[in-house]
Amino acid sequence: MKWTSVSVRLPRSFTRVWVLTDTGRETTGYVKSSGEWHINCERIRATGAMVLRWRED
Repeated sequence: MKWTSVSVRLPRSFTRVWVLTDTGRETTGYVKSSGEWHINCERIRATGAMVLRWRED
């Protein structure tokens, strides 16, 4: 699948997708109903990583 920039569009709320962060790490995550990203991996989330791109699997 092709990576989609978060500036282009977001996935549907609560749909698990693969995300690429600004730290270069890949993990799963989803968008909350408020439009905020939630990164599922605690270790990556603890670094304050921001989601740059996402893709469905």
